Amino acid sequence: MEILKLKKEITFEGTRYTELDLSGLEELSGEEYGSLCKQAENLDGMDMIPEKSLTFAYLAAAKVTGLPYDFFKKLGAKDTCRLRYAVSSFFSARTKRYQRLIAQKVCHQPFYHFAR
Repeated sequence: MEILKLKKEITFEGTRYTELDLSGLEELSGEEYGSLCKQAENLDGMDMIPEKSLTFAYLAAAKVTGLPYDFFKKLGAKDTCRLRYAVSSFFSARTKRYQRLIAQKVCHQPFYHFAR
């Protein structure tokens, strides 16, 4: 995972932040992931894809950066959008090998006509 450079610097509790290190996402365990999903559900209600919610992004970023949940509410709109995209992309990303296998499988599927 990358370092997310903030478009708009933020000062929180006397400290200035220009970037967020989200590399800790790689180290999350399945148990921690489940806990994040449950916390997001408790705050927002049931979501079909919790990884795409803003609440989940805030919770995950708070977990891996050590910053409080309220810190992320102070981010500018552009940085908030970029954070949500970075977190959701991390959890939904597929490897190039997987994408290539899927493409091969789809390309080699027989095409059926249902109209006779």
